[in-house]
Amino acid sequence: FCTNLNIDFLTVRLYAGLWVLVISIITVAVDGSRMLRYVTRFTEDIFASLISVIFIAESLRFLYQTFIHNPVANFEFYRHIRQKCELNAFNGERNDSQMMSICNGEPNTALLTTFIMISTFALAYGLRLLRQSYYLGRTLRRALGDFGVLIAIAVVASVAHLLVPDPYLQRLEVPDHFSFTNIEARQHGLFVSAYLPLNQLWVIIVAIVAALLVFILLFVETEITELLLSRKDRCLVKGSGLHWDLLLMGACTLLCSIFGLPWMCAAAVQSLAHCSSLSVPKKTAPGERPGVDYVLEQRVTTIGVSLLMGLFAFGGSYLRLPLASLFGVFLYLGVMNLTGVQFVQRIILFFIPGKYFPDTPYTESVDIRRMHLYTAIQIICLIIIYAVKYFKRTALAFPFILMLFILLRQFFLKKIFTEKELKALDGDDETNNENGWLEKDFFEDAPYLYKEYLVIFSITTMIIYQ
Repeated sequence: FCTNLNIDFLTVRLYAGLWVLVISIITVAVDGSRMLRYVTRFTEDIFASLISVIFIAESLRFLYQTFIHNPVANFEFYRHIRQKCELNAFNGERNDSQMMSICNGEPNTALLTTFIMISTFALAYGLRLLRQSYYLGRTLRRALGDFGVLIAIAVVASVAHLLVPDPYLQRLEVPDHFSFTNIEARQHGLFVSAYLPLNQLWVIIVAIVAALLVFILLFVETEITELLLSRKDRCLVKGSGLHWDLLLMGACTLLCSIFGLPWMCAAAVQSLAHCSSLSVPKKTAPGERPGVDYVLEQRVTTIGVSLLMGLFAFGGSYLRLPLASLFGVFLYLGVMNLTGVQFVQRIILFFIPGKYFPDTPYTESVDIRRMHLYTAIQIICLIIIYAVKYFKRTALAFPFILMLFILLRQFFLKKIFTEKELKALDGDDETNNENGWLEKDFFEDAPYLYKEYLVIFSITTMIIYQ
């Protein structure tokens, strides 16, 4: 749009950020966050599952691209490719982008990337299981579980470096100096100029449309993340900042627009992972399902994370972490975010005979076929919103699709399901058997499951290494 009309993009973005703040102030003033009462578990579960699917899909996509650019083949294949690449370079033929990417490939990069990514995920997941097992002391188990991701990254990166001292891997590139990404394309200094020619002042009004789209996305991302954190099973005591956080996001959007920085929004997966890491489990008897006793609600950890991110900007060029380790963490976060999501639990019930169903409101009060119909509708909604999010041409419609799901729940589903069925399927009330029934067998036989997990992981590692 800006390119076709010869308008400065960052200037339009600055006015859009200003309008986002104005819309945020108006929404907070009229108590707009009260609209969240129409957002039920139906929408929350779809949103939480979407975030997890995106994390998992991006991790697998990275692995797929690595195999495309670095095929797993024998020596003859790569010798033939190198000869062909040298011949093409001599003749000046550089049009085949796929061939050029293979020319720069290495035969063992894909396998080593797979090893690092899966090992990082498996070790982080294993340390999480260790926290709920009977091995070691309680304090040591909790410490290893809390710092499992950091330990996994450090251990796997170190082992990979010892096995292959200088491997050909994609690494996290962090510049060793502060500067603009592209100073020529930016055409602004530290602050984005708000100047517009007289014949382009209409852009200020048009920026309202862009600001409205951005605000809807910020509203949905921020408020639904607040709802996911405010569930009863998370045992948070302090009140949620539904109004203040929305106003703060609007102010941050304007601040980022002034400096030409990327816009930020609430991170659902990271927020839920942060809450889980601060949760202190109850002391339970062996075989009893554990629950959350309380949460260490404070601001020290978030400030510490921000400071560490700033320090990483200075020392990141020396760490040279493999991207495979980071995508292993993304895979871990995506899988862990699905834990306790009722939508995922009901998907698993598709493959379980009815006599083995757990005692939950949606299995006792709703007919099996009706329950599966409700789950199928959610699956279709998840596929639709992921497709909208995946394609760049339709990505802007993401917040509107999410709002349509709210309308679908409030009007359409009420005509298909009875009030009793919706209360059981979409209500907030939970029994002791719900939300944790999938983990029941694990907590009863934790040491044995953990031993089997280590054996499987060891065998997989040896196969990949060979």
